[in-house]
Amino acid sequence: MAKLFKFEVVTPHRVFHSDDVEMIVFDTIQGEMGVLADHVPMLIANIPCVLKIQNGKEKRYAYISEGFIEISPSKVTAIVDVAEWADEIDLEQAIKDKKLAEEKLYNEKQDLQMKAELRASIERSARRIKTAETIRQ
Repeated sequence: MAKLFKFEVVTPHRVFHSDDVEMIVFDTIQGEMGVLADHVPMLIANIPCVLKIQNGKEKRYAYISEGFIEISPSKVTAIVDVAEWADEIDLEQAIKDKKLAEEKLYNEKQDLQMKAELRASIERSARRIKTAETIRQ
């Protein structure tokens, strides 16, 4: 059996997840990153992504927003603004949110700040959609 480590996902409102896990996978600006027990210590920024949590054959998926992931050999803590289990995401609403942001971005005149916010909203919605779809396949 693979070695386990303590993994927590913390948001400003709650401890979203706290359990011993075998492996996690998430996205950074450099690409996808996987973490196993005894990983070299580091602090890394993550981007909005599908978080994969594996324990043996069991895999769970969650959407996590941007944040930081603190890695030590025996514990990993993800500190993010938002975390949602894939089965908690309202897929239809996420699709509507993405389309609305795209329409505002492309059909209305926006200042640079608003354009950046709309692009970020589109990216977050796209990642939430991808997360929700992982369990529907």
